[in-house]
Amino acid sequence: MKRSDKEQLVEELSTEISEASAIFLTDFKGLNFPQMENVRSTIKSLDSNFKVVKNRLLKLALEKQEIEGLHEHLVQPTACAIVKGEPTAVAKEFKKFAKEYDAFDIKGGYFEGAVLSDQDIIALADIPSREELLSKMLGSMTAPARNFVSLLANVPRNFLNVLNAIKDQKENN
Repeated sequence: MKRSDKEQLVEELSTEISEASAIFLTDFKGLNFPQMENVRSTIKSLDSNFKVVKNRLLKLALEKQEIEGLHEHLVQPTACAIVKGEPTAVAKEFKKFAKEYDAFDIKGGYFEGAVLSDQDIIALADIPSREELLSKMLGSMTAPARNFVSLLANVPRNFLNVLNAIKDQKENN
Protein backbone atom coordinates (compact mmCIF):
# COMPACT_ATOMS: atom_id res chain seq x y z
CA MET A 1 0.00 0.00 0.00
CA LYS A 2 1.37 3.39 -0.96
CA ARG A 3 1.95 6.07 1.62
CA SER A 4 -0.69 8.32 0.04
CA ASP A 5 -3.24 5.48 0.21
CA LYS A 6 -2.41 4.96 3.88
CA GLU A 7 -2.79 8.66 4.59
CA GLN A 8 -6.16 8.69 2.84
CA LEU A 9 -7.28 5.61 4.82
CA VAL A 10 -6.22 7.24 8.10
CA GLU A 11 -8.15 10.37 7.14
CA GLU A 12 -11.29 8.35 6.31
CA LEU A 13 -10.98 6.39 9.56
CA SER A 14 -10.50 9.59 11.52
CA THR A 15 -13.63 11.09 9.96
CA GLU A 16 -15.66 7.95 10.73
CA ILE A 17 -14.40 7.91 14.32
CA SER A 18 -15.30 11.59 14.80
CA GLU A 19 -18.91 10.82 13.77
CA ALA A 20 -19.15 7.67 15.89
CA SER A 21 -20.96 7.34 19.19
CA ALA A 22 -18.67 4.47 20.26
CA ILE A 23 -15.80 2.28 19.09
CA PHE A 24 -15.49 -1.39 20.03
CA LEU A 25 -12.36 -3.45 19.34
CA THR A 26 -12.21 -7.19 18.92
CA ASP A 27 -9.78 -9.97 18.12
CA PHE A 28 -11.10 -11.97 15.21
CA LYS A 29 -8.12 -14.29 14.64
CA GLY A 30 -9.50 -17.76 13.98
CA LEU A 31 -12.89 -16.77 12.55
CA ASN A 32 -13.63 -18.31 9.20
CA PHE A 33 -15.07 -16.32 6.30
CA PRO A 34 -18.78 -17.13 6.88
CA GLN A 35 -18.47 -16.24 10.56
CA MET A 36 -16.69 -12.98 9.75
CA GLU A 37 -19.28 -12.15 7.12
CA ASN A 38 -22.06 -12.85 9.64
CA VAL A 39 -20.47 -10.46 12.15
CA ARG A 40 -19.92 -7.79 9.49
CA SER A 41 -23.48 -7.96 8.13
CA THR A 42 -25.07 -7.99 11.59
CA ILE A 43 -23.11 -4.93 12.72
CA LYS A 44 -23.84 -3.18 9.42
CA SER A 45 -27.57 -3.79 9.94
CA LEU A 46 -27.25 -1.80 13.19
CA ASP A 47 -26.12 1.30 11.27
CA SER A 48 -22.46 0.73 12.16
CA ASN A 49 -19.28 -0.42 10.42
CA PHE A 50 -17.18 -3.45 11.27
CA LYS A 51 -13.80 -3.49 9.60
CA VAL A 52 -10.39 -5.01 9.89
CA VAL A 53 -7.76 -2.29 10.10
CA LYS A 54 -4.02 -2.32 10.56
CA ASN A 55 -3.25 -1.43 14.16
CA ARG A 56 -0.78 1.30 13.21
CA LEU A 57 -3.30 3.05 10.94
CA LEU A 58 -6.01 2.83 13.59
CA LYS A 59 -3.60 4.30 16.17
CA LEU A 60 -2.94 7.25 13.87
CA ALA A 61 -6.69 7.82 13.30
CA LEU A 62 -7.33 7.66 17.05
CA GLU A 63 -4.51 10.11 17.72
CA LYS A 64 -6.03 12.52 15.18
CA GLN A 65 -9.25 12.44 17.22
CA GLU A 66 -7.28 12.77 20.49
CA ILE A 67 -8.53 9.43 21.78
CA GLU A 68 -6.05 7.84 24.12
CA GLY A 69 -6.03 4.62 26.10
CA LEU A 70 -6.87 2.18 23.32
CA HIS A 71 -3.27 1.60 22.24
CA GLU A 72 -2.85 -1.29 24.69
CA HIS A 73 -5.68 -3.13 22.89
CA LEU A 74 -4.11 -2.65 19.47
CA VAL A 75 -1.98 -5.79 19.44
CA GLN A 76 -2.60 -8.92 17.41
CA PRO A 77 -5.11 -8.72 14.54
CA THR A 78 -7.80 -6.18 15.38
CA ALA A 79 -11.21 -5.45 13.95
CA CYS A 80 -13.18 -2.45 15.06
CA ALA A 81 -16.84 -1.63 15.13
CA ILE A 82 -17.41 2.05 14.53
CA VAL A 83 -20.83 2.54 16.07
CA LYS A 84 -23.04 5.25 14.64
CA GLY A 85 -26.32 4.02 16.06
CA GLU A 86 -27.25 2.63 19.45
CA PRO A 87 -24.08 1.40 21.26
CA THR A 88 -26.00 -1.04 23.46
CA ALA A 89 -27.34 -2.86 20.39
CA VAL A 90 -23.83 -3.41 19.01
CA ALA A 91 -22.57 -4.40 22.48
CA LYS A 92 -25.38 -7.01 22.69
CA GLU A 93 -24.31 -8.46 19.34
CA PHE A 94 -20.65 -8.51 20.41
CA LYS A 95 -21.61 -10.37 23.58
CA LYS A 96 -23.62 -12.85 21.52
CA PHE A 97 -20.75 -13.39 19.07
CA ALA A 98 -18.27 -13.87 21.93
CA LYS A 99 -20.46 -16.72 23.23
CA GLU A 100 -21.16 -18.16 19.79
CA TYR A 101 -17.64 -18.05 18.32
CA ASP A 102 -14.66 -19.16 20.40
CA ALA A 103 -12.26 -17.09 18.28
CA PHE A 104 -14.20 -13.84 18.77
CA ASP A 105 -12.76 -11.94 21.74
CA ILE A 106 -13.84 -8.48 22.81
CA LYS A 107 -10.74 -6.37 23.52
CA GLY A 108 -12.16 -3.05 24.65
CA GLY A 109 -13.62 0.16 23.37
CA TYR A 110 -14.32 3.84 23.72
CA PHE A 111 -17.66 5.41 24.63
CA GLU A 112 -18.55 8.95 25.72
CA GLY A 113 -14.97 9.93 26.49
CA ALA A 114 -14.13 6.81 28.49
CA VAL A 115 -12.01 3.80 27.62
CA LEU A 116 -13.94 0.56 28.10
CA SER A 117 -12.63 -2.86 29.02
CA ASP A 118 -14.14 -6.05 27.64
CA GLN A 119 -16.17 -6.38 30.87
CA ASP A 120 -17.48 -2.83 30.45
CA ILE A 121 -18.76 -3.69 26.97
CA ILE A 122 -20.46 -6.82 28.32
CA ALA A 123 -22.05 -4.67 31.07
CA LEU A 124 -23.16 -2.20 28.39
CA ALA A 125 -24.78 -5.10 26.54
CA ASP A 126 -26.88 -5.89 29.62
CA ILE A 127 -28.44 -2.41 29.65
CA PRO A 128 -31.90 -2.38 28.04
CA SER A 129 -32.08 -0.63 24.69
CA ARG A 130 -33.58 2.82 24.29
CA GLU A 131 -36.80 1.35 22.86
CA GLU A 132 -37.17 -1.04 25.81
CA LEU A 133 -36.67 1.79 28.30
CA LEU A 134 -39.19 3.99 26.48
CA SER A 135 -41.80 1.22 26.44
CA LYS A 136 -41.30 0.61 30.17
CA MET A 137 -41.66 4.32 30.86
CA LEU A 138 -44.83 4.50 28.74
CA GLY A 139 -46.25 1.52 30.62
CA SER A 140 -45.53 3.25 33.92
CA MET A 141 -47.15 6.46 32.73
CA THR A 142 -50.35 4.76 31.53
CA ALA A 143 -50.72 2.46 34.56
CA PRO A 144 -52.61 4.97 36.78
CA ALA A 145 -55.17 5.74 34.06
CA ARG A 146 -55.58 2.03 33.29
CA ASN A 147 -56.08 1.25 36.99
CA PHE A 148 -58.62 4.08 37.35
CA VAL A 149 -60.66 2.82 34.37
CA SER A 150 -60.57 -0.68 35.85
CA LEU A 151 -61.78 0.70 39.20
CA LEU A 152 -64.65 2.55 37.53
CA ALA A 153 -65.65 -0.61 35.65
CA ASN A 154 -65.68 -2.61 38.91
CA VAL A 155 -68.29 -0.39 40.62
CA PRO A 156 -71.24 -1.33 38.32
CA ARG A 157 -70.02 -4.94 38.16
CA ASN A 158 -69.98 -5.22 41.96
CA PHE A 159 -73.40 -3.54 42.18
CA LEU A 160 -74.79 -6.05 39.65
CA ASN A 161 -73.29 -8.93 41.67
CA VAL A 162 -75.04 -7.64 44.82
CA LEU A 163 -78.37 -7.35 42.98
CA ASN A 164 -77.98 -10.90 41.60
CA ALA A 165 -77.22 -12.21 45.09
CA ILE A 166 -80.35 -10.51 46.48
CA LYS A 167 -82.44 -11.89 43.61
CA ASP A 168 -81.08 -15.42 44.19
CA GLN A 169 -81.76 -15.12 47.92
CA LYS A 170 -85.37 -14.03 47.34
CA GLU A 171 -85.93 -16.86 44.79
CA ASN A 172 -84.63 -19.45 47.28
CA ASN A 173 -86.95 -18.23 50.09
